[in-house]
Amino acid sequence: MSNATDQERGLRDREVAITGRLASMSREEAQERIASAGGRFVGTPGEGTDFLVVGQGGPPLGEDGRLTKSLRAATALHAEGAAIRIVPEEEFLGFLGWSERQEDLQRLYTTAQLSRILDVPAAQIRTWVRHDLIRPVQVVRRLHFFDFRQVSSARILSELSKNGVRPQRLRRSLEQIETWFPGADRLLAQLETLELEGGVLVRTDDGKLAEPSGQLRLDFQEAATIPPPALAHLNPPRGHTPVEPTDASEGAAWFQRGIRAEEEGNFDEAIRAYEQAIGHGEGQPEVYFNLGNTFYALERPAEAAICYRRATDLDEQYVEAWNNLGNMLAEVHEDEDAVAAYRRALAVQDDYADAHFNLAETLANLGDYERARHHWRSYLEQDPSSTWANVVRERLRRTDPAAEAPETPPQAPGH
Repeated sequence: MSNATDQERGLRDREVAITGRLASMSREEAQERIASAGGRFVGTPGEGTDFLVVGQGGPPLGEDGRLTKSLRAATALHAEGAAIRIVPEEEFLGFLGWSERQEDLQRLYTTAQLSRILDVPAAQIRTWVRHDLIRPVQVVRRLHFFDFRQVSSARILSELSKNGVRPQRLRRSLEQIETWFPGADRLLAQLETLELEGGVLVRTDDGKLAEPSGQLRLDFQEAATIPPPALAHLNPPRGHTPVEPTDASEGAAWFQRGIRAEEEGNFDEAIRAYEQAIGHGEGQPEVYFNLGNTFYALERPAEAAICYRRATDLDEQYVEAWNNLGNMLAEVHEDEDAVAAYRRALAVQDDYADAHFNLAETLANLGDYERARHHWRSYLEQDPSSTWANVVRERLRRTDPAAEAPETPPQAPGH
């Protein structure tokens, strides 16, 4: 039977099983949608099953790193001549007629958006990028855009590796699904990165990762998330005494040392290394931005603000630095200046969802709900599926002109 005929018939009188993590909806919602479309959901594929839907929220692997039981059963049935088809979630959405959900699976996300969707710190996603577990599919003005599936897959693979699943087992499983699972070639590349980081890992009593020999290894979770920023009347960072630039290569080496220290959660050492990098001529915007993140993690917002502002001085197109600066200004109720900073971010990247959200929140603080609603709606166009999207919809409902005037909404977390 052709795909075209499948699409026309949809799921009417079809038996459907699901395996893996769905990216577009919960498992319960999928079961309801299958029933509404005239199909039958089964927990495990059998001889009468028409489709096994493979969720695109990550590779279809169990906790032991093997293919899921449903996937192994479906491939065995297919080998025996059964008519079962293994289809990705995106094709399943086509059966349901949900073009909008299909578009969601193809949407690109910023670091901050993925942080909210996957419920992991933004710093962890940046660590994955630095270690080549994920690669942005697009970079605009230093702003990274990612495919949801590759990031979700990287998280699952890293979790399996941390839980002691041997890379050899993961490789065999991924090679089995390479011919039909979307992005399987990228999953193998991600696995190669994990293999380079070491094979079997164990977690010590204090939460660190180690090889069986006892050698500590890199953990893919940052030690701290970044709290909301604030801005005081600023003074230079304590202990920061610029020196005349010397060897640029030495500055680059200090920068890399700072990155490693930051990844390990040694923020004091990271600050020292970044400041040494600046003192040795590595005064690039990224160095100041990373230094700002480190001060930020140590709850030293005034010093972080200096660094973000310096990053924008060096690169007026640094959209994330403008957004963070706006957050800091808003935190100390300098709302008009915060609005200006967010507008600078949007002048650089007009579809930057986080800047739209934060600008809307700040305008609402100023009582300008009409303009706030414009930017909340712009946010929803870019990020309709995250937890914050639900918050925005509530904001729009509460600030409807026909409704009672709302209380001033709280400022969003920093990005």
